Amino acid sequence: MAKLDFSPIADTTRRAEIVALLRRAILTGQLEPGQKLNELRISEQMRVSRAPLREAMRELVQEGILTSIPYAGTFVIDVTAKDIIDAYSLNKVLDEFAIELAWPQRDQRFFDELDRRHEAVKQATRALDTTSQIETALQLHGLIYEWADNSVLLETWQRLTSRLQMYFALHQRARNEPVPAEDLHETYAALLKGSDMRAAQRHAREHIDGDFEELLAYARGLEKRASKNRPTRGQRTAT
Repeated sequence: MAKLDFSPIADTTRRAEIVALLRRAILTGQLEPGQKLNELRISEQMRVSRAPLREAMRELVQEGILTSIPYAGTFVIDVTAKDIIDAYSLNKVLDEFAIELAWPQRDQRFFDELDRRHEAVKQATRALDTTSQIETALQLHGLIYEWADNSVLLETWQRLTSRLQMYFALHQRARNEPVPAEDLHETYAALLKGSDMRAAQRHAREHIDGDFEELLAYARGLEKRASKNRPTRGQRTAT
């Protein structure tokens, strides 16, 4: 396991910076699925009091990538193959519906924003910035939800994205690469600008399915390793 060291942060925007640092540690694998967070050690490394750290941790609990267990502590969520299957199967259905709703709403503002978000993904990819690449990719995929004009659909997508952040990060670790190929979203973006809605929906499904079995195999490996080596939750070693 990589040594975990957090740099001190400024007083300004303290909670947001703590959230960002913790999220990056999770997405880059410094904090692994199922691992307990040691509040004292993290607060000392960041040079912040435990109160804002706890606020940041609560925010990530609400997002769904940390879980708080009474009398045990706060942990990175466990990831199982079933979790991933559930999330990705839902993602496919939601994407198809969002494209259908957003399709007639597209205008030049949509196309300009699509290009802007696509370029942001490519910039993060070129920088080999795992966290930014995942965040910008989810923002790119979120555009169809924002344009669908369905508040319940958008809320559902926003709740799903925190889980997808972790699964995308695991996907990259399964590939043993920091980021995917720079041209990964070229066809996706082009089809969203085109005239064939069915082709865009079909590609969205195929995009989600890309290397899916590899991700599942990696997740199953994590489950096996956890079952062999991990003690019960209340006994887990904090980091």
